[in-house]
Amino acid sequence: MKKIIALAMAVIISTGVSACGAKTPATSPTTAPSNTEGTVSPQSFKKFKIGIAEVQANDESVTRRNYLENYIAPKYNVEFIFSEQCTDSEKVLTFIENCADAGADAVISYLNDDIEQLTQVSQEYGMKYIVNTVRIQPKTEAAFAGGYENFAAFGSNQAAIADLFNGWLLESASADGSEGFIICSGVANKGNLQHTEITRGTLEALQEKYGLTFKDELKTIITTSAPLEAVNDKGISIYVYPGSNTQEGWLQGLTAAIQTGRYATLLGAIQIYNLVGVVVDEAEASMNKNLKVASIAVVSETLRTSFNTKDRFGNPSVDMATAKPVSVLCAAGFAQAYNLLTGNESATLAPNGEAAELNTTLWAITDKDMLDIVSKWDVSDKWIADYGIVDSMLGIYNSDLTNSDIQAVIDSMTYENTLKRLGK
Repeated sequence: MKKIIALAMAVIISTGVSACGAKTPATSPTTAPSNTEGTVSPQSFKKFKIGIAEVQANDESVTRRNYLENYIAPKYNVEFIFSEQCTDSEKVLTFIENCADAGADAVISYLNDDIEQLTQVSQEYGMKYIVNTVRIQPKTEAAFAGGYENFAAFGSNQAAIADLFNGWLLESASADGSEGFIICSGVANKGNLQHTEITRGTLEALQEKYGLTFKDELKTIITTSAPLEAVNDKGISIYVYPGSNTQEGWLQGLTAAIQTGRYATLLGAIQIYNLVGVVVDEAEASMNKNLKVASIAVVSETLRTSFNTKDRFGNPSVDMATAKPVSVLCAAGFAQAYNLLTGNESATLAPNGEAAELNTTLWAITDKDMLDIVSKWDVSDKWIADYGIVDSMLGIYNSDLTNSDIQAVIDSMTYENTLKRLGK
């Protein structure tokens, strides 16, 4: 890969994907300064612009904007351009074109559709394209293996996230499985890796705990596009329910399943804890039985309320939720962009020379005390991925830095290590 300078991210808020005039390719950046130990800093480069293509407006995107705009930008001499909600490839394409008009040097996208095509478009405009994704066969294979000099990726370690659900279920499920289980599989049927892996992890945990043999192939159950009773040789009630609350009638269907009384453990590959509170409370009253809820989540006031709200049995409304260290995910994307733009592209590659991704993970929260601690992090004065962490992920400060080196830094950011570093 040829060395190209350019880096950056700072503070131009461009909320809005406006109509654009004729697009002209960005000019090629100048050659990066020699990376002699101790002589290169963010001020060695011009101030670069990086677009952030957001998929949705939520607690995570608010935290991300605060981190990038107010923490990362001043330190690393960069400027950020933020999109409105880019919910499909056409909107991301328009945002890329707008960024090109604004003289941007890179786009970090949180939409992982049509990656190869959008990488090519970005390349035509002289911009890097960094995507929140992982290598998924066959969806993203062409982008990873295509030899694109402007492409890099970062994402969540989906297998590790699935292990959180697997471990919780093995520990908390009853000895005989008589409570029954609902697995909200999201859009695993459409190839979403996180939804697929969590659904797989929960089904495999049930297989392991109860020695189950399913009537259907595991893949068929995981990728079902319609509600499916996962029939098994032990007669344990397991209901796989695909889709999301954006679909008409989806919540009503989930409510009806809960009200049958056959299922007392709800597992969400998507965020469900905030949707089922009322129906779970009503079901507990009618069945006089505690229902458990485990769900993907983001640290937020809604999650704090759920852990602080007790049901009639004295248990919180949610029994296990995942917490995403947002700044860690942001730092991974920033490191990929910054290393590409400052001539340290080797730090973005796998040993075989193909594009490599950086993988972050989530933490399992099972009690209010842990949530209270985590809630004090990833705020203005206590970022999990602070300057010391980010510096260790950048080639301008670390000669011969590899993708594996950066991954080791990310892997070290466990809850336990963060607690030691940041305190309660």
